[in-house]
Amino acid sequence: MSREQWLSHSTLLRETIFEGYIANIEPLRVGSGREPPLEAPVDLAVLRIRYGGIDVPYIPGSSLKGVFRSYATSLARHSGIDVCTGLSKETCGETKHVDGKKLNERIDELMRSSDKNAIKVFYENACLMCKIFGSTRYMSKISFSDAYPIDENGQIIDVRTGVRTGIAINRRTGAAQASALYRVEFIEPGARFRFSIRCRNLPNYAIGMLSLVLKRMYEGLIKVGGFKSRGFGAVKVEDLKFKNRDFMKEPSLIMVSLEPGVDKDVDLTGVARLKDGWIISEDKDAWRALEKMIEAWNGFVGKS
Repeated sequence: MSREQWLSHSTLLRETIFEGYIANIEPLRVGSGREPPLEAPVDLAVLRIRYGGIDVPYIPGSSLKGVFRSYATSLARHSGIDVCTGLSKETCGETKHVDGKKLNERIDELMRSSDKNAIKVFYENACLMCKIFGSTRYMSKISFSDAYPIDENGQIIDVRTGVRTGIAINRRTGAAQASALYRVEFIEPGARFRFSIRCRNLPNYAIGMLSLVLKRMYEGLIKVGGFKSRGFGAVKVEDLKFKNRDFMKEPSLIMVSLEPGVDKDVDLTGVARLKDGWIISEDKDAWRALEKMIEAWNGFVGKS
């Protein structure tokens, strides 16, 4: 197996799934923008979607992806790994050059000519975040579902919302801004949102990086939504389930390396079971399995 083979979207090597619930331990606000819905009694309403005939608050998958990429970027940089921001015009495709051309342009050129070296060029020049979370020319290896307040049977879980009144502060004077009262809606602590994160062909160390982000979220160190500096957004992860299925070998509890010389095997014996070809680990064992994946990430960092 070549080092860059895991980047291919045409070959299925592995599927990895994280499932569980995001429960807010502080008020949570994922908003619909400054323009409130018609007849809304607040200025800043909570984002809602029609589910099962009812308008329910939810957490968009795009918001979760933003949280994960942002924190993963911080983890990588803290470890001395050079990664881009992922923002428009700041990605590797726009800032790095190959053969006198922007990486994006060079990749486009190779793809038009059906040159099999396109993946190799991307592997050698794109940063880790672009490889995992995607870029303007490369699809993400991870899919984040919208997180809905539903149980495992799809039944809606009750979500309570509240309203706070705030006032804008003039940053020059430090005084209250005249006529700047606003009413903001939030989700009260204790709500549960079912989430799913699906990964395709990720090496063990990349799964370990995602595991570390989930762990930090469980510890309340990563906040979700807006108004974070005002006491909003702390969450925890509950009822976690970890699943993995490898397609290049017979089913076993050993997750093999997908990147020779860089990745390493991870043995989940004792913290997971096999069922229908899947490695499955739940609740406390799932966190133990994630710790083993985090060790793979730490090993990768040590080599970088």
